[in-house]
Amino acid sequence: MDHRTAERLISERLDGERLSPRQAPALEGHLQTCASCRAFERWAYRLREEVRFEVAPAVPDLVEPIMASIAAEATRGRPRLRLGRTPRGPQPRRALLPRLAPALAGLLAGLVAGSLIVGGPWRDRSALAASDVAREVAAAAPAFEAYQARFAITEYHLSPEVPVRELSMNVWFAAPERFRLDVTDHTDYGSPATPTDLRLVVNGSAWYSSGPAACPSATCPHRETLVRNRAPFSEAAPVPTDIVLPLTTLGDDRGVQVLGAGTVLGRAAVRVELPFERAGPLFPFLELGGEWRPFFHNDRVRIWLDEASWFPLRWEVYPAGGHERDAWALRFGLPEEPSRRAVFTVDALSVELVPPAEGVFAVPETARAEDQGARPVSLAEVPHEVGFEPIAPRELGGLELYRVVVPAVEPAETLVTYAEGLAFLKVGETRSWSAAAPFGPVGLLAEEVRLPNGGLAYFEPATSELGRRLSIHAAGTDLYLESNLPREELLEVAASLPVTGLAMPEIWRVRRTPEGATSRATLEHAAEVLGVPIQLPRALPQGFALASVELVWVQDRVGATLHFHDTETALAAGPIRLHLEAADELPPAAAADQRSVEVRGAVGRYSPSTARLEWIEDGLYRSIDAPGLGLQELLELAASIPTASGGAAP
Repeated sequence: MDHRTAERLISERLDGERLSPRQAPALEGHLQTCASCRAFERWAYRLREEVRFEVAPAVPDLVEPIMASIAAEATRGRPRLRLGRTPRGPQPRRALLPRLAPALAGLLAGLVAGSLIVGGPWRDRSALAASDVAREVAAAAPAFEAYQARFAITEYHLSPEVPVRELSMNVWFAAPERFRLDVTDHTDYGSPATPTDLRLVVNGSAWYSSGPAACPSATCPHRETLVRNRAPFSEAAPVPTDIVLPLTTLGDDRGVQVLGAGTVLGRAAVRVELPFERAGPLFPFLELGGEWRPFFHNDRVRIWLDEASWFPLRWEVYPAGGHERDAWALRFGLPEEPSRRAVFTVDALSVELVPPAEGVFAVPETARAEDQGARPVSLAEVPHEVGFEPIAPRELGGLELYRVVVPAVEPAETLVTYAEGLAFLKVGETRSWSAAAPFGPVGLLAEEVRLPNGGLAYFEPATSELGRRLSIHAAGTDLYLESNLPREELLEVAASLPVTGLAMPEIWRVRRTPEGATSRATLEHAAEVLGVPIQLPRALPQGFALASVELVWVQDRVGATLHFHDTETALAAGPIRLHLEAADELPPAAAADQRSVEVRGAVGRYSPSTARLEWIEDGLYRSIDAPGLGLQELLELAASIPTASGGAAP
């Protein structure tokens, strides 16, 4: 059982719900080994008691100023998207009132009533929900123009010889794609060693990095990389701006908890917590080079966010509790690490929202230069270069044209990029696409979505390397969009393109190999081929939904695989695959680390290395693959699948 499941069960028990005979002992066993969840339980009980007996403070009468804001907003009118151009520099929180006035007026009664329960939104910033934090971070992106900050980094347990390391980090940013990160190692190693001194400089089309290679010895060779003609917002030469504003880390609220509020560097701040696997973009220096300690996927990362502009002021890593984490630490030779003591901290020493000095983003020259082949051109030059004029969205809000490049590929493509602050949108296009797959960084199993204009597109969520993506196949052209905008806004932008997306052609849907064939299908068609109803799990992780269904033929057998993807950001668990095919017994085990478990009243099999749960039910072999989920979560997922008659599982 992980923290998220335990906290959900604790909350349900507090609400008076009776846990199942399987859930209750599992929760108690987890609480015995996890100090973090015991603290959560104590906090939840204390909050409930305070809520039950606290006298609500007086609530200020805001009806008149809110109605005045509504009148002013109605006079000005509103853009269709939330991307509207904002004043230079991040806005303070109070400046959001006019933009949100209509919603505030509708919610005023709810806020007043809510203040009787939680003690008043004006008194306790910890009343913010995780969804509020994710929404505020996304809303801050277009206004984020310039930034510079200094940080202190403390790392524990790199090795027995180096129990503590002290480093510093400087970060500079200027919209849209100028970024620099310097890490300086101040550790006294006491013996010959290569310090982890790192540098990353991005200046539009140029990208430079330097530092020691990651190697197991104390002295590691130095390396430099220079990229020229870099594609805008390139995943091959990325700009790790989550340190500036955690758009990827907090792209959705799944797995995020709001812990409270306080003050950091004299700034009002909100503290949130999430698993390390979700917070990876906050630690780009771990990938740049040098030696760093390992982290468990479920270690807890606590982040203090500036409440006005939402940049991170402090982030700390706390070890997860439990036997699984202990076994992992033993494999890496780590000492005992109490879950209440941070093993890695990043503390801001100063933060300024002002443009960096001239010369900060100068890219050093180096002999090792690579060329991404993204040749910059003007819009007027594009028809001459590729033979067509690129299609542009009608709706862009405040995003402005940033760069146009022609990649050195065949068939000819264009890449038009729009940006404002940290928000970006890339529109790629080709008029002669012939590959048997969607155009752009979108896979064959992407989610089919209906756009507001009635057309079809194929969507994939954001990752640590890529933004949210859409591929559109239309008459005479193929396009892809990539952006860090929220999903719904990206769909609106796509709907404003003067094309109508079509369904995948047959050549994309069916793939054949010597071993068999696969075909993308509808859920109804898959059920018809299998000859049985297909029921979907009712307890999918938050944010997950059915993305696609695939029929699989191998020799004389046919099965169906259901693919479930996160609808916003794929950083932690997923994708999840549910496979079904006719069978009377389990197939040979595909992994060595497998053991028997009870699944829905039958003897099944669990393979930890692949996070796979398998069992036979009603003449069907069923398996669930869910990287990132533990056995208890897999069992709960399996138990949530209705029976063939539609009832609950035994």
